Amino acid sequence: MISVPGARALTLPEDAAQGPPEAFMIGTEFAHLHPAPDHSLHSVLPPDLASRVIETGWAEHHPVARRGLITSGAVMIYAPRDEEEAELVAQIVTAAFEYATNAPA
Repeated sequence: MISVPGARALTLPEDAAQGPPEAFMIGTEFAHLHPAPDHSLHSVLPPDLASRVIETGWAEHHPVARRGLITSGAVMIYAPRDEEEAELVAQIVTAAFEYATNAPA
């Protein structure tokens, strides 16, 4: 809904979107994957986790979040380069899903 052409959004059915409003970018979208050749993704994390992911060098604040127009938990996560990094990115996206669904941590 708010990304470049070819991006693939991760959204939830309305009844599953039980997280706080700031867990979503738009509607029930909590992440989207950018198409080739980029393969980075935008996601929304709890602000404390977003800060940790940024500190570890795996993400940066979403450009719109830097301007204060969306939640500070919105981040751009770098594309993984191998299977180990793909597993780490999957864990980050899982955390975004749990935030969006209000799943117990």
